[in-house]
Amino acid sequence: MASYYVWSGATGSANGTSWANAYTKLATAFTGKAASDIFYVAHDHAETTAGTVALTNPLTSNVAPTRIICANRAGSVPPVSADRRATATVASTGVGDISFTGYTHYDGIIFNCAAGSSGSLILGSTDFSRLRFDNCSLRAAGTSTNAIGIGTSAAEGVFVELNNTTLSFATVGGICNPQGTLKWRNTPSALLGTIPTFLFQPVAGRGCNVECIGVDLSAAGSGKTIVDAATVNQTISCVFRFIDCKLNASVTKSGQPQTAGALECDFIRSGATGVNYQLTSYRRTGTLDHETTIVRSGGASDGTTPISWKVVTPANCDYSMSFECPPIAIWNDTTGSAKTATVECIAAAIMTDADIWLDVEYLGDASSPQGSFVNDGKADLLATAANQTTSSASWGGSTTPFKLAATFTAQQKGWIYCRVKCGKPSSTFYIDPMVTLT
Repeated sequence: MASYYVWSGATGSANGTSWANAYTKLATAFTGKAASDIFYVAHDHAETTAGTVALTNPLTSNVAPTRIICANRAGSVPPVSADRRATATVASTGVGDISFTGYTHYDGIIFNCAAGSSGSLILGSTDFSRLRFDNCSLRAAGTSTNAIGIGTSAAEGVFVELNNTTLSFATVGGICNPQGTLKWRNTPSALLGTIPTFLFQPVAGRGCNVECIGVDLSAAGSGKTIVDAATVNQTISCVFRFIDCKLNASVTKSGQPQTAGALECDFIRSGATGVNYQLTSYRRTGTLDHETTIVRSGGASDGTTPISWKVVTPANCDYSMSFECPPIAIWNDTTGSAKTATVECIAAAIMTDADIWLDVEYLGDASSPQGSFVNDGKADLLATAANQTTSSASWGGSTTPFKLAATFTAQQKGWIYCRVKCGKPSSTFYIDPMVTLT
């Protein structure tokens, strides 16, 4: 492992051995270097390239990654933790991408792409790139619509992690195109510049896995959409999870996915207000949202506010292709004896066991962790549907309460997972996300 210095103002021999003899451009510094090398970039480093900037590092995941760290040039040599900064800039102008490849960890660098023209920031332009950005800013300063890409159509196995790293766009047509795995965490005021109409837009024929945790996306307000669901009918298994994120109250989170298997999108404890019960899920067969008015007395609560789940199904939902709610978990200490799991619901009319049912997963084998299943839906495709059991539960709205119940005998103690499935098209259900065992 070797250490090198990068500073645009250096006038020495440009061999990277000191600040005075530093490389003046980051791409040049990378040439011919080994995996696990460290590059210290001066806090006042400001390089600009007319054209493409290719930041290519060795792809050797069995050793430490190449590390690029912004540091105070007037501090210790080599730099220590107290010298870390987040002010160095690497920019391209004209028709020029900034592309990143290899097994690399960046800390404290501002990347400014294609000011005044077109170009994209491409995070992972070759197969199996593993990139991490801490305390950085990725700025698409030009007119490109595919402004920030996670992977490309020719790159497989791309994994990108952003920590306290902002994204910036220069046009409402700018989009983040994920074609790999993106983990984005712990970023206040995460969106800078001009907010695009669609923040994330998957790419036709490509899959992605995007997880945002603790990211402030509230700069995207009225007229903006977090995930573009309308254009992903040709994509392959795109999954989006937003957990504990700050959103604008006027933003559109997503929309109804166009085809089965194309998109799953969940917003978990993510919203504009300080409440911890918010949940929204988008699937081809339905949409789930939290509800605080039509709720069951004595039902689920965040500790202060009673809540329920509102499920709305489209015309293409049916018994065979149902909407599946998130699992409701409860611990079970009883083995060898029958227990009944019950979940309360309400709708405009009594529902049948082909319209909505409860699927229970439990540990039914004393010698194996393989899950066992039981449900209160109709027995099979040819069975005649029967009404679910009416209920005397008191709700704050709607008209007809009923309950779902399935009996099982666990052979091991453990978590019981209860999943409500909705198979009636063009319908609205309210579900109390609390299970009781009797």
